[in-house]
Amino acid sequence: MKKLGICVCYQHRNYGSQLQSYATTVELKKRGIDFEIIRYKKKITPALLLKSLPRLFNPVFINDRVLVRYQKKLKLLMHPQLKQNNNIRNSCLAKFSKEHFTSLSPMYYGYDELCKAAEKYDAVMVGSDQLWAPSGITSNFYNLMFAPDIKTKISYAASFGVSQIEKKYHSLYNQFLSRMDFISVRENSGKKLVESLSDKSAEVVVDPVLLLDKEDWDREIPDRQLYDEPYIFAYLLGKSAEYRNAVTEFARKKGLKIVTSHHMDSYNKADENFGDYAPFDVGPAEFVNLIRNAEYVFTDSFHGSVFSMLYKKKFLVFNRYSDKSISSKNSRIDSLCSNYGLSDRRFDGNIDAVDNEIDFDTVHKKVENHRAKSRAFLDRALRDFA
Repeated sequence: MKKLGICVCYQHRNYGSQLQSYATTVELKKRGIDFEIIRYKKKITPALLLKSLPRLFNPVFINDRVLVRYQKKLKLLMHPQLKQNNNIRNSCLAKFSKEHFTSLSPMYYGYDELCKAAEKYDAVMVGSDQLWAPSGITSNFYNLMFAPDIKTKISYAASFGVSQIEKKYHSLYNQFLSRMDFISVRENSGKKLVESLSDKSAEVVVDPVLLLDKEDWDREIPDRQLYDEPYIFAYLLGKSAEYRNAVTEFARKKGLKIVTSHHMDSYNKADENFGDYAPFDVGPAEFVNLIRNAEYVFTDSFHGSVFSMLYKKKFLVFNRYSDKSISSKNSRIDSLCSNYGLSDRRFDGNIDAVDNEIDFDTVHKKVENHRAKSRAFLDRALRDFA
């Protein structure tokens, strides 16, 4: 039987990464495909350190990886309670990962071992998330450069995370994109990037979580009411106090409690006094249930928006980033709203717009059409596994 190797962020400590990785595996199981998640750990060698030096001059890498991690470690050191809460959250995410990702390869240590192991797969596929971002593209894992030329190479809903690539990286992107056999991306901007950086074409497909409809998610994550009283779920990753103040005032007018799940990738002072309930024992399943049972959802999260749409919630989407920011990842929200007719869900300063009617029948019809096209892409890319 043919075997597929997949590269996904199944262990990343955030809800979106784990849920979209899990949805990818559910879709593959539905198709009866023999697959395993490829596990790879770098060996720290002088050559690797030398190769990594250019990243120290990459402002996106410095901002997204170095500064955020340094700031978080410093805050955890200064605030023991924050460290304890962070450990609780990470335990929930680790538990979900252990329970839901069982088709795993052996751990491949070092790039040479990874390249050798790739020979056993009939095809390799990179999954969704911001795996083609400039800050990490030189690792040669998520760009599938480790796979032999003769192996089929597929991307499903890959994301660049940005809408522009600096010219100094163009040749690197051209090199790996030119080796791909089937390319699909998550954002409209990603399609433009693929077609400007290579002679390949790309298809915009649904995020993996949208390969599953509401009924699928009801089966995969059973409904569990976490709060007995009506509530607003506010999931805000950015640092805006203005957004939190607007949600707080809206909740006061509606007489509703606010449940929030603090973003744990970085310390956020604006979260300190925000919300009525801020549980930390929230894994991906609890995240879905908090959205599923909310009266309203306010979020700047892509996957928070996706599940709000799936569960027909009254919701508004805030911009997490300034469009001028070098780290802006607003393009995925842009695509979601423009592709499915949800542009009026963007916050424009009027918090009460959340009560405006949403034509979910039309929205879901657009999603279903896009889902069908996305499955057709997978039919073509995985035809040898049929």
